[in-house]
Amino acid sequence: MAHSAVAEASEAPNHPLAIRMGVIAALSHNVLIGSIFGTAGVLLKPMQERMQVTPEMSSAGVPLVIVGSAILASVAGVLAARFSLRLLMAASAAASACAWLLLAFSSSFVVYMIAYGLLMGPAMALAGAVLPPTLVTRWFNRHRGLAIGLVHLPIIVTILPVATNWIIEHYGLEAAFLLLAALSGLVLLPASLLVIDRPPGAAATEAARIAAGSAPAGGLTVSQLLRHPLFWALAAAVGSINTSSVLLGVHLVSMGETWGFTRDQSALLPSTMSMMGILGSILFGLVADRLGGGRTLALIAFDAGVLWLAFLLGLPFAGLLVIVGLIGMHGAGAIPSISRALSDALGGESFSRAYGLASTMSLPVTVIGVLGTGTVYRLNGNYDLAVFVMIAYFVLSVPLALYGAGRGRKAG
Repeated sequence: MAHSAVAEASEAPNHPLAIRMGVIAALSHNVLIGSIFGTAGVLLKPMQERMQVTPEMSSAGVPLVIVGSAILASVAGVLAARFSLRLLMAASAAASACAWLLLAFSSSFVVYMIAYGLLMGPAMALAGAVLPPTLVTRWFNRHRGLAIGLVHLPIIVTILPVATNWIIEHYGLEAAFLLLAALSGLVLLPASLLVIDRPPGAAATEAARIAAGSAPAGGLTVSQLLRHPLFWALAAAVGSINTSSVLLGVHLVSMGETWGFTRDQSALLPSTMSMMGILGSILFGLVADRLGGGRTLALIAFDAGVLWLAFLLGLPFAGLLVIVGLIGMHGAGAIPSISRALSDALGGESFSRAYGLASTMSLPVTVIGVLGTGTVYRLNGNYDLAVFVMIAYFVLSVPLALYGAGRGRKAG
């Protein structure tokens, strides 16, 4: 009886308010990601001049957010499991708004580091990374993978670079910061107050999962997750795709130049990868709904290994653009895939902890991958060894993801 109740719950229609929650989740992700990463390049030179610092110092904010949010992601996952998502999202929006207001009215480098490190970093970990997929996972039974893919479409991040640059040119840097503060304080903050943590009847559904033995009461703790082979299998598998995306984001222009292309041509490669990610987020969200998150993760890892192999074939520029675009599609598909996989394998109540912890666990591998690739190029004058290592990681990720998928279906 309990098993059938769990199965029926997983196939039940989405609550009518699910769409609203999905829109708020998308707004949360887009406002935080867009305001931080969509403006980084535009703000770099004006902030250097305003603070009278070196280029390295003026570019320190975004890396600080990346490292800080990845480290804090596991904490964010625990907070999302214990406290109101509405409260956490509202606090994140307020922190982000305060950060931009500080930057608007101060030219101090110390204030700059506080704004990015102590305010935007935690806000990014919560409202930018962990809370949006957690909200979708709680509200969507059907089409969950597609919903997570749509939530993570990079809409605002594609608009803000042009908009922010125009505002700086016509109204100054302070006006740009005030616009960014308004996005968080006057748009995201009111929207976050409309968040409802769980749909009606969620408690009964979770009770059925507990009675069926497919989920412990309250979900798995962090210590239980760290001892769980499914968590490690899925976290290691998605780590290959995350490392690929970040590594190429840092090194792809230089890689293009070593392959004989001009600087302008090479600069087009990461732009193509990012643009195709929009399509990939939707496509692999749909695939995850059909195949399950673990199987989709395995498919992405397999395809990515084949696509990276093409880097060694000396393709013409048009062919390389196609390969890079496909890699971008697959990289964006990692978020809906791992979200669905973790929920399927470990239960919805464990999701926020598992998702945040997986983000933290992937950070060392990603950092090693990025730094190691630079070392490989310095020692060898090319990126071939780094490409082979990434292919090997993808090959290892396929059985790991399939293991998580198979065990997840039995558990569900």
